[in-house]
Amino acid sequence: MTDALVVGAGFSGLAAALSLVRAGRRVRVLEARDRVGGRALTRWLDDGTQLDLGAQWIGPGQDRVNALVRRYALGTFPSPAYGGSTVIWDGARRDAAPEPTARVVELLDGYAARLDPAAPWTAPEAVRWDRITLGGWLAATAPDPVTARYLGRLLAGGLLATSADEVSVLQMAFYLRSGGGSGALLRMAGGAQQDRIVGGPAALAEAMAAALGPDVVRLAAPVVAIEQDRAAVVVYTDAERFDAAAVVVAVPPTLAGRIRYAPALPALRDGLTQRMPMGSAFKVHAVYPEPFWRADGRSGVATCSDGPVVETVDNSTPTSSRGVLTAFSYGVEANALRAMTPPARRAALLDALTVIVGPAARHAEEVIEYDWSADPWTRGCFCGALTPGSWRQYGPWLRPAVGRIHWAGTETATRWTGYLDGAIEAGERAAAEVLGRLPTGAP
Repeated sequence: MTDALVVGAGFSGLAAALSLVRAGRRVRVLEARDRVGGRALTRWLDDGTQLDLGAQWIGPGQDRVNALVRRYALGTFPSPAYGGSTVIWDGARRDAAPEPTARVVELLDGYAARLDPAAPWTAPEAVRWDRITLGGWLAATAPDPVTARYLGRLLAGGLLATSADEVSVLQMAFYLRSGGGSGALLRMAGGAQQDRIVGGPAALAEAMAAALGPDVVRLAAPVVAIEQDRAAVVVYTDAERFDAAAVVVAVPPTLAGRIRYAPALPALRDGLTQRMPMGSAFKVHAVYPEPFWRADGRSGVATCSDGPVVETVDNSTPTSSRGVLTAFSYGVEANALRAMTPPARRAALLDALTVIVGPAARHAEEVIEYDWSADPWTRGCFCGALTPGSWRQYGPWLRPAVGRIHWAGTETATRWTGYLDGAIEAGERAAAEVLGRLPTGAP
């Protein structure tokens, strides 16, 4: 019997396990995939070009993940910063969005500043904010439909990987507060997208797993059931049984809801898992012989008010001569791409990139996509978000333990929710809860 079991070897589960191991506790991590890292996955092209198919960025203020990068002696490199950004605004190219967009975002930042990120449902305006969708609020607040559409795609899409009609103003304000406001969340240099890890976040996850010691992480071991009583908890995979004093479930709430529990979870905790769907993001890397857009004075960073692509970034790396232009689609736009045949989808994406950076975009050497919504152990990205009306009723059940079952995952963080740093924070918090319930002294 171990002191604690951890379900999931993403960053939150690994952080929880590391905290417990450093406290001298016996730990076993059970991971459904054949790898660690969760929503982080790195692919290497034949010439060594690094493609991060999932989570990829870290930035200033993300103290936990930056500390781990230093601890394991991993390098970082800055996101490319060449030339100016592009805004495709109602079919026209601009250098920046019209000024009224900033005033609308400032209103949301003001809402966020009035929230307690640990209990957003306690805000005086929480009832009203949770009832109104972001899309409805933007339609009533923005000066025109293009501004409303653009900001819905930028905020609900770019931050929560969903559509503006699928999240409440309260959910949006909470997310802004957890990341320090729109400026930090949307910026490249000086913001959440400033740096990448050499070898990708996967390299950091592998270092964390190695630090746990041999035989701690069990791969290809999806958890199907958890039983508990007043004395212990029992976790089942399809093939094995594991006993412990406590368990940390470090997977997204919607996936945690697919595990069988005995006794059953309280109705409100189970209801939470049904009301926190994963985001719908579609990420595509278009690879070229060189980053040709730089010669035209373009940075590769773009946002669009219309079309299948919501935003792009230059994802080229300093050790490769090839150019990587990465396109993101979210919500309705992402689902429309999923419904296409692969050739039609490729054509639609390259057409959109041509509008953004010019005709050379049609001549990609490779177009590499990874759909996290089709991944059975993720079912979406970037993270889960509560549906309108759910924060007030079900939000209080997001973090509190249920008996010997403790909850982690980036969705449960109060700082940098949805990011690697938030995942680490949540894992460390859940580990502290477990340590608080275990007997003190030598294990």
